[in-house]
Amino acid sequence: MPRIYKKKNKKKNYSDEKFKLAIDAVANGDSIRAASAYYKVPYTTLNSHSNNLVLYHHVGRPPKFDKEEELCLEQAALALQSWGVPLTINEFMNLAKQFASSVNKSDLFPSGAPTFDWFYSFLQRHPNLVLKKSIPITKKRANLTIEQVNQWFDLLSKIIQENDLMHRPGQIFNCDESGLSDGISYSKVIIHRQSSYAYRIQGGTGGKSYTTVLFCGSATGALLPPFIIYKGQRLYEEWCIGGPQNAAYGNSENGWMNQNLFYQWFQQVFVEQTKNKPRPLLLIVDGHGSHFSVDTLQLAIRNQ
Repeated sequence: MPRIYKKKNKKKNYSDEKFKLAIDAVANGDSIRAASAYYKVPYTTLNSHSNNLVLYHHVGRPPKFDKEEELCLEQAALALQSWGVPLTINEFMNLAKQFASSVNKSDLFPSGAPTFDWFYSFLQRHPNLVLKKSIPITKKRANLTIEQVNQWFDLLSKIIQENDLMHRPGQIFNCDESGLSDGISYSKVIIHRQSSYAYRIQGGTGGKSYTTVLFCGSATGALLPPFIIYKGQRLYEEWCIGGPQNAAYGNSENGWMNQNLFYQWFQQVFVEQTKNKPRPLLLIVDGHGSHFSVDTLQLAIRNQ
């Protein structure tokens, strides 16, 4: 197994007082080695300070980048977070490598690239940055604006008022799908310390196996049986055993919802489960194309 390097010395093992006494002892004629042994200050440290060979005044080696350059890296990480693409550790180190090349410091890192030890030291120097487990979010949701949200709620209020549903929550339903994947990435990303969540835009399903579950409930909290969509060319009987009571099942090539499957759910679940409820009914769905077909709309009109 490869050796995992752990930094051994995180701080100096001598006090500032003893260091000053050692410097004074050398200035008064004691040898550097004798003063080092007596005051427990490393010989190389005492030798460098006594002979004015110190190039920096902090414990340990100086940072690879200067303060201005490190600030540029911090600002770049925060900007990418605000755009929905917070960086993972490896992505940030790759960014630092490219940045070193752009400022003519290609030979900055002995191994040719930043190390994890450098990365965690960078985080300690920049307390505004923290690591947090990311929450995947699709690109369409990430691009949503506050104006669009307000317009949607204005439209919802108008429909509720026009159909006199304000005081009839049992006739208002909302449905949505939730995808279950075996390969969604939840890697840690770099974000601002004051951020509550670490959203990270992703595309596609992120895995080989994908299952969709459609849930629907009324504003009173009454839930309809779920509709479960498996990925496969056919729907096997054993897949439908032991599920929730009255649950409906379907299958598609990729495990996603499509127009035929939504029509199947609307006919077998929604229309069937709400046939005895007073009209009108309001069903809130998102704008996914699978929710709208001529057949589904005609079925809704016949059962309005």
